[in-house]
Amino acid sequence: MAGRLRERRSALAIWSWRLSLVSVPVVIIVAIGHRAGMMTATQAFTVLAVGFSLAGLGVIAALGALEAIWRDGRKGLGPAVRGLLLGVAVLALPAIGAWNLAAYPQLHDISTDVDDPPPFMLALADRAPDTRAPSTFDDEDVARLQDGYPDIVPRHYPVGPARVFDDARAVVAARNWRVLGERQPAEGDLSGRIEAVAATPVFGFRQDVVIRIAPDGEGTLVDIRSAARNGAHDLGLNAKRIRAFLRDLDASLQGISEE
Repeated sequence: MAGRLRERRSALAIWSWRLSLVSVPVVIIVAIGHRAGMMTATQAFTVLAVGFSLAGLGVIAALGALEAIWRDGRKGLGPAVRGLLLGVAVLALPAIGAWNLAAYPQLHDISTDVDDPPPFMLALADRAPDTRAPSTFDDEDVARLQDGYPDIVPRHYPVGPARVFDDARAVVAARNWRVLGERQPAEGDLSGRIEAVAATPVFGFRQDVVIRIAPDGEGTLVDIRSAARNGAHDLGLNAKRIRAFLRDLDASLQGISEE
């Protein structure tokens, strides 16, 4: 009696699904662990690299499996397709980062005022040892900022500093930034300031924000600075944060008459 032929199954298809599947909890661990303060940014970047590498290997294994399945009819189409789709989904995060890396200028610290940027007074003590120092705004950084973000400029409002400060503080609270300290504007041209910490949406990487609210003639001048704590490139997030804050402050003060 003739022996029954065994169906050939692609081992790469199984490994593709396994590798891509394992990459998911690795990425989730980083998102939870870094947000909870259980790992530093350096550790988070290292573990993320492992997770994305597993997803990349899963995609490569899936492509190899699909080629073998097409060539000689091996079994394993389902695991190969699942591994491919899941791996591509995980790799979407670094792909977006790579796109932003090319699309935005290489900056990690942005200010509406580059000649006299609002200084960080409390953020430095709140930072971990592995963080990047704030920018000194040298000529190269200023040129990149002005070329890449010509709309990042100070905002003037025809209303007193006290009202602007209250509305700015409300915007900060609405955006769930962690306030490190604040100083209300006072008589005698003393400017107000709010210093806070924002976090990126997925992995919670910290970014420092300082808002300066100064009397300016019959109104108020607002400057804002946002700096990433890690990495040489903020992927455009600081500019987006500044635009969003000023947009919300504009909406809050719209139609307000001079105090």
